[in-house]
Amino acid sequence: MIDMSGKTILVVDDDADMCALIGEYLSEYCGYKVLQAIDAREALENILPSNEVDLVISDINMPGMKGFELLQKIKDRWPKIRRILITAYNVEDYIQLAMAHDVGNIFVKTTPFNFEELATVLANLLANDIFGAERHMNEPYETRSILVRRGDRLDEIATGIIDMIPNVANPRKLELVLVELINNAVFYGIRGESPEHKEEWNHNFTLDVDDAVTVKLFWDDSKYAIAIADKGGLLTKQNVLYWLDRQTSRDETGMPLGLMDSHGRGLFITRKYIDRVLVNIDPGRRTEVIVMNYYNELFSGYKPLYINEL
Repeated sequence: MIDMSGKTILVVDDDADMCALIGEYLSEYCGYKVLQAIDAREALENILPSNEVDLVISDINMPGMKGFELLQKIKDRWPKIRRILITAYNVEDYIQLAMAHDVGNIFVKTTPFNFEELATVLANLLANDIFGAERHMNEPYETRSILVRRGDRLDEIATGIIDMIPNVANPRKLELVLVELINNAVFYGIRGESPEHKEEWNHNFTLDVDDAVTVKLFWDDSKYAIAIADKGGLLTKQNVLYWLDRQTSRDETGMPLGLMDSHGRGLFITRKYIDRVLVNIDPGRRTEVIVMNYYNELFSGYKPLYINEL
């Protein structure tokens, strides 16, 4: 893990026990200086004006000012401070608020609490070093790498990836996810194709080595991860949130607003079938989507939201 000792983190949560639990872990096991506030008012009026804070982690549902509004005020007054929300509730209920307040990271309180995941996410944000699935793996781990160049072999490549990873519980679901993500990386990320005209796509091509999509596989004793990266960097945080909202928001008949959309369903399917999804974007240069599945259901609870944009 990246050494972030010397950094200061402010934890804001009206649950004093949770606040203390997170603060103790980050202080004793990660080496951070940790400050604590029981609400947004204490954070804004007492702590932030008198301390140099590097990152704020705030609960969403607090008495008075909520977490989204707090992070918006912090962004306006202290734009260099990193920000992340935390909740025990369904992240999909907050997608529209995430769009409105430009929030990409919402950590979820699971049972048991996933301190290791929280520490990794915070370290990545503080270092502004978001790319690479290896930082989420436990030592020792195995790894493989594939270059995707041929447009007529994408389904075959997805199947081959699954064969490389041991103990995949639901290979059909993983195949659906990989086909969607690899197609997105090749046709949108590199070739800039229009989703409205998929029937006109030409699959008979071979990408130059410099344009090839990279797929990296990792597995350790508790999980596996697959990172799919393209050098287009065309994806944006707002686009990802918009597409997720289109699939989670319902019309008056109870159907998803984006039921007939030509684009965006792949990310929604990925969130449904995968334990952890991370989207990392360096605009105009690189996009990486990381999917991670645990071998056992170690952590019960809702799924987090991780969208990082440099």
